Amino acid sequence: MDPVNVDPAGPYRDRVDLIDIEWVDQHQGVAGLLRTVVRPDSGCTWFLAAVCRRGRDPVVVLDYELPSVTHAFEFRAPGLWTDIGCEVAGERWTVGLEAFGLAVDPGEVVTPESFGDRVAVGHDLDIETAGGVETDGDGIVHAVAVAGEVLVGADAFEIEAMGTRRRRWDGQFPRLTRPTRGVEVVGRLAVRWPGLPSAETRGWVLGNRPGWVELAG
Repeated sequence: MDPVNVDPAGPYRDRVDLIDIEWVDQHQGVAGLLRTVVRPDSGCTWFLAAVCRRGRDPVVVLDYELPSVTHAFEFRAPGLWTDIGCEVAGERWTVGLEAFGLAVDPGEVVTPESFGDRVAVGHDLDIETAGGVETDGDGIVHAVAVAGEVLVGADAFEIEAMGTRRRRWDGQFPRLTRPTRGVEVVGRLAVRWPGLPSAETRGWVLGNRPGWVELAG
């Protein structure tokens, strides 16, 4: 599998291009989810950054109307800057984020019009491939190691976590596994996306296999 062609540094031309980076830091009880969906058909990009902490409300940055991009995953809007750079195709990426998000009730379905306490969010992360690349529909999925700093309001977290990176170009959202019996779902996040009949609802778990799982809406 040629990463330059299958997983290029910039967005796919003339295709919906979705990239998810998700992680859970087992020791600190912190989880993160980052999503970009470049949509050249509508000339815009959907963007989500969420930081979840055990026992605290999730902090979410959500925008349906970032500008479309053609060469790099860098976006600017009022109260938001992010740059997801590819250092080595298919192997290493960096994530920079400076934004204001909202602390929202985990039982709420989040939209850009949601209400909540305004909270500063920052990322300075290195993402490295930590497993073989597998196909996932018209897309790919692989394990990653995530390291760096995450800021949420006045709190700073030095992250060392395992996670998953997914990329799809078929216009479909990734499907996750459901939580297995007896595993505690630590937190919940439900997001409304345009054109979908129901909210996308996820949770995150700790234990022997920390990660994100799919929940019923």
